[in-house]
Amino acid sequence: MNLDYKAIGARVKNFRRERNLSQEKLAELVDVSVPYMSNIETGKKKLSMQVLVNLSVALNATPDELLFGYTSAQEEKSYSSYEAIHKDLRDCTESQAALLTEIIAGTRRGLRTYERKRRDK
Repeated sequence: MNLDYKAIGARVKNFRRERNLSQEKLAELVDVSVPYMSNIETGKKKLSMQVLVNLSVALNATPDELLFGYTSAQEEKSYSSYEAIHKDLRDCTESQAALLTEIIAGTRRGLRTYERKRRDK
């Protein structure tokens, strides 16, 4: 999958404006320079995982919202991800598939708790 850095930058810019943050303030919160933040917003620079995480926290947005524009898992589901998981599960024994199902459910609960706590800050 190729990431569209111009679209990512546009989403970052939209979230920043919705939160009434200047580019300078967001750069400070994310711990990057203002020119680098400008380059992210215009899609001229790729962002690291750490910058993505910092942006998510600063903008109170999920990484999926910034990277893909999804507003929730229920609104947009990635067919290719489901297909890959299904393929992997077909290669498992029944007990392995059951364990992986429990792991996914636990991880999903943990992610939702994490997102809820982050939004409540």
